[in-house]
Amino acid sequence: MIPAPGDAPARPDLGWLRHRTRRVPVAAAPAPVAPYAVAGQGGSGSTTGLADFLAGRTTRRQPAPAPSVQVPGSNRADGPPELHTREVPTPGAADPLDLGTSAADPLDLSAPIKQPVPQASPQPTPPPAGGDLDLGSSDLDLSGPPPVAAPPAPAPPASSSLDLFPEAPAAPPARTPVARPRPVARQVPRVPHGGRVILTPREPVVTLDRVQSGVGALTITAVCSPAVGDLVLGAVYQLADGSSGVVSRTAGVPTAPPRSRRPVLEAGRDEHDQIRVDLRQTRSLRRFVVHAMSASEGQLAWGGTLVITTHGGSRVEIPLDLAPHAGPVVLASVHAVDGEFVVRAELDPVHGLVRDVALAHGFRAITWADARTPVL
Repeated sequence: MIPAPGDAPARPDLGWLRHRTRRVPVAAAPAPVAPYAVAGQGGSGSTTGLADFLAGRTTRRQPAPAPSVQVPGSNRADGPPELHTREVPTPGAADPLDLGTSAADPLDLSAPIKQPVPQASPQPTPPPAGGDLDLGSSDLDLSGPPPVAAPPAPAPPASSSLDLFPEAPAAPPARTPVARPRPVARQVPRVPHGGRVILTPREPVVTLDRVQSGVGALTITAVCSPAVGDLVLGAVYQLADGSSGVVSRTAGVPTAPPRSRRPVLEAGRDEHDQIRVDLRQTRSLRRFVVHAMSASEGQLAWGGTLVITTHGGSRVEIPLDLAPHAGPVVLASVHAVDGEFVVRAELDPVHGLVRDVALAHGFRAITWADARTPVL
């Protein structure tokens, strides 16, 4: 029967061989043991000291050995007592020549495990003074040559420390506003009392004041020689109520409105053909135009003057300097504006008859039996 490892007999002849023992729990505090003796001296530790000396473990007096621990369960009396004890190493007592107790032995499982000492992390090397880390010349720079920095802007000239009033930057010259001439409202000339005004293509408009437009009658006469021809005057009018009509001796409508006891306009003939306007009814009249034509619808040799006379003797004259024309000609237009009459020289030839005159000047509220005769 093969004995157990713990019951095997000790081999005193192999003292130089290191023995490994199992670690067992300590039952009680170890009892002190007498120190080893020097080789050749008596005592309980003489045999062990001699074995250590022969094995080269020691060459001088050893310190007091570590306390021995009795292995529990082993009460054998035979054999050396060192086989039943376990040495506890004393810190700081190892011999530099003792290979059995060296902490550097990788086979010594009884040595205490050293905890690794944490090492401080190396401090980063600061970049060289004078700017950031230059990566332009690194071997790992794959972006090509470094960009060329723009030259710094020139600093403004430093002013003198004694200059208490530095020069301010020159302000841009103020823009001088260009004065634009305002449009001047052209004043319409007025007929002086008892005076005379001739209308021309350059000055075709004149205004009658309230007295000239509201007192008496306004007489419009075509002063022409018999050489002109059978000239006859007529008018197309519009009243304040919106009604329109025609005044003409040749058309059979001598007054307007027709069959009125107080006509506003009336066509007649004295020495020359004429039209009279009753100024007592100025508020009833909005506008009218005066035209002339040949009674036989032939061509007239134009000449003479159209004379407009007020009750106070003021006169407005329009020369009839026209080229020969077969058809009606609009000689003048009169508009009532805020109780005053505004007279304008027209001298506008119209192709056709009276109806064409009315349509050319916007009188569209008149119905016609034919181009000469309106419907009454």
